[in-house]
Amino acid sequence: MEKFSGILEDFIPNGVYGDKVPVEEMKDLYITPWSNEKGKAAFFRNMRRLNKEYTQAIAGSLPTLNHETLILWGDKDEFQKPKYAPMLADAIPDSSIKWIEGAAHWVTDEQPESVSESLVAFL
Repeated sequence: MEKFSGILEDFIPNGVYGDKVPVEEMKDLYITPWSNEKGKAAFFRNMRRLNKEYTQAIAGSLPTLNHETLILWGDKDEFQKPKYAPMLADAIPDSSIKWIEGAAHWVTDEQPESVSESLVAFL
């Protein structure tokens, strides 16, 4: 488990842009639920879903979404590159992108006010 936690402790800060987020608190918040065997299994299930084959498997279904869709995307995200957001928006009818400025991958932690305002405006 120590090696696993170490991987996460290195991974999480790499998804943060700037120094506004208390990364140590964030690490505790994210790592704690994954710190037992059940949590570790859930984490690896999620990580496997990042494989592009899973995305490609559902890509054909995206045009069938029949509701308005808001895509929130950190403009500094190095994990899910900003260049992917327009591709996703093009694949989903009636979708729009809201760029979360000054945020990388963990947009809800980095820019909670902007995320909240965006969601409220959308809803």
